[in-house]
Formats: sequence, structure tokens, C-alpha cells
Amino acid sequence: MKRIIIPFIIITIYLSLLAAGPTTNESIKEKLQEQNTYSGSALASREDRIPYGSPLEAKVMVEDGINYMHEVNFEKAFLDFREKEGQFQFKDLYLFVIDMDGNVLFHGGEEALIGTNVIDLKDSAGKYFIKDFIKLMEESNNGWKEYYWRNYETQKVEMKLTYLKKFNDNIFIGCGAYQPRY
Repeated sequence: MKRIIIPFIIITIYLSLLAAGPTTNESIKEKLQEQNTYSGSALASREDRIPYGSPLEAKVMVEDGINYMHEVNFEKAFLDFREKEGQFQFKDLYLFVIDMDGNVLFHGGEEALIGTNVIDLKDSAGKYFIKDFIKLMEESNNGWKEYYWRNYETQKVEMKLTYLKKFNDNIFIGCGAYQPRY
């Protein structure tokens, strides 16, 4: 009988602790700003963790960008996305907006890409990552993709983990976090 009761008590206590959870209504953004010094990989040095945006911060930026684009017209949104000290440029994070045909509507890291079709763009590993983005957006409303891209801060090609989300049936927004060096 003890063999049944002891595990039952342990499981009950564990489940009650899980159910309690946090009771605060603090927004994700506020929590992220408190944790900025922990951005990036736990294996990265302190110097790498602080200046680089994390994947969670990239996701929050995409969500904020989607909401903002619903509030204002594209022209206003793209102007605000471009502001270096604005809400949509944080650490090394920036937004990009692409349509389902591979046309770049906005790119916060490289203005020269705006107005170009990048459907056949490959990363340094030879992956057609824009095609991968579009395939993901055809299958889901959001998700993550990895690829290699030039870090505009370091000018080096680095692994990037990017969060993508549909704005509507023809447009999606993305933001990626470069993976810190180990």
C-alpha cells in the first residue's frame, strides 16, 4: 500500500505546484526587458550575451510589428520600422516584410533589398531559405527557421534563428536572432 500512496502524494504535490504558477499579469515585454542581460545562449560569454537579441525578443518584435501594421498604413509602419532608436530596432534585431512571391516589401537591415525579389536567394550553406520561409507560411501562420545570414553588426555570416508570422494571406513578417559565438 505504501508503494502506491507515496508516489501518489509526490505526484499530487508536484501537480499542485504546477497549477499554482505565477500570479502576475506582467507583460512578456516587461519580463524580457528585465532579462536582457541573459539574452542568447547560456554557453556564450557575457560579452556575447548582452549586445545580441534573443529569439524570444525577436518573436515579441514580430508580434508588435504585426499589431502595429494593423493600426497604421504600410508606409507609416515601414518608416517607423526603419528608426534605429525606435521600438522595432533593438540590439541587433530588425524586422523584414516579404510577400508570398518573395518580394521584399521592407528590410530593416539592408535597404537595398527593398523592392527586390529574393525567392532564389541562398544562404552560405546553399539553402533556399526564402523558399523555406514561404513554404512554412503556406503550411502555418507562424514558425521558426534557421539559416546563415550576414550580421550587419559584425559583417560576418552567422547562424540566425528567425521567427516568421503571417500578416495576411500574402504578407509575412520576420525577425531573426543571430546565434552567439561560443
